[in-house]
Amino acid sequence: MEISIIAAVIVAGIVVQHFLKLKEEKEERMEQNADNDNLQYDDAVNSIYDAARESAEQTHKQIGDSMKQEQNQPDTLGLMFRTLSNLGCQPTKNEDGTLSVSYQGENFHMEFGGMYARVWDPMWAGVKADDPDMPKIREAVNAANFNFGPTVVLTTPNEEGVIGFHSRRDIMLHPACPDNVPFVKAVLDSFFDAKEQVRSNYQQINAKQMEAKKNRRPIGFTTNTQE
Repeated sequence: MEISIIAAVIVAGIVVQHFLKLKEEKEERMEQNADNDNLQYDDAVNSIYDAARESAEQTHKQIGDSMKQEQNQPDTLGLMFRTLSNLGCQPTKNEDGTLSVSYQGENFHMEFGGMYARVWDPMWAGVKADDPDMPKIREAVNAANFNFGPTVVLTTPNEEGVIGFHSRRDIMLHPACPDNVPFVKAVLDSFFDAKEQVRSNYQQINAKQMEAKKNRRPIGFTTNTQE
């Protein structure tokens, strides 16, 4: 009877020890899981922080590059303004970032981009779209545009049916160039040469056609006579 009691006590002790061991293992697993969860949470937070930091650094770099680019952007409008002033002109800065200037009685308009300027001599002549001489005028303009100077542009007829004559030329200006004043003067003078070239071409084309008509024999007319 005593042996049975002792055996029961031993078995009970073993069961209790086994239970306590299982409890300890369970608590260890819970602690490990909690640690893993904390690690995963920390990793997620760190990942979000790193992404935000990289994004902020990239944005800061872009802003810096943009500011540097703006600082390095050449002030071609200002350079042209000073050049025209040194040339004795009185240029006007417009709100749209362009320049207007009068030179030798002609009104010029200038647009800018980078180190380049597009110079316009707008509406220096006009002709009716139904003018019978329009084919000869177009031929004269095309011939003038083969030269290395301003390009003559014909616009579509306006509400009154008038085709406008405009000239444009693209040039580059650089502050390090010591000859900007004579260069700009030569560019402006070239617009007058372009207009004169169109007129000269038209006169030549018209003269040739008049001469051809004069030498043309009427049909059925003969100079041979028989006695």
